Amino acid sequence: MTALELQKIKRQPIKFDAETHRYIWEPTGEIFVHSVTGITGFDMDEKKKKAIEKTKHIWAPRGSAVHAVFEYCLNLKIKSRDPDFIEEALDENSELSKNWEKYSKWTLPLTTHRYFYEDFEPIETEFTVCDRKNSIAGTFDAFGFDKRTKKYVLLDLKTQQSEKANPYNTNEQLGAYLSMLMSLGVHVDECRTVWCRPNKTVVGEFQHPTDCLSDWNYKLDIWKMYQEEF
Repeated sequence: MTALELQKIKRQPIKFDAETHRYIWEPTGEIFVHSVTGITGFDMDEKKKKAIEKTKHIWAPRGSAVHAVFEYCLNLKIKSRDPDFIEEALDENSELSKNWEKYSKWTLPLTTHRYFYEDFEPIETEFTVCDRKNSIAGTFDAFGFDKRTKKYVLLDLKTQQSEKANPYNTNEQLGAYLSMLMSLGVHVDECRTVWCRPNKTVVGEFQHPTDCLSDWNYKLDIWKMYQEEF
């Protein structure tokens, strides 16, 4: 499978309704009842859920802003580590330019990271996938080709509050996207998580697709049993 073939992946007719926070299958108006993140986090400890919700006003707008800047830069294929060059490119979009400046502690190390201007060739960004059988949909951050390793990579971007924040297991979420991508005939060699922290971006280690799929399928089975009980 070549990069050219992958570029021809047809986007599915799914739209996201920001008001209801639901994905919709446009041809029929079918509403996807569940999201990938809703399922991966369904069994989260209530105390942790409350703590996350309490700080949502901080991390939610930051995450959305950083993701938007990341997507824009990847799609423009900006191959420069010069912040002035990137800022000039972003000036064409006032909202992105504001986000770049407001969250510069996160956006600067992310968009100037060596991996994205040397190795990673983006094929798709902010790509929505689904599992219609189980009424699940979700959007992954980026899929591309690593020119150094010659591998196709599925990426998930996570923003964190502290430079010293610890990584956590993202196999289930990546596994969900991977499963849905595979149903479209897409080949993925490896999965990776990008940890975007203030003043520091870390491209995580290789996560084997088999492990990601296994973790997602296990979570999906548990979630289905929970649905049957309640």
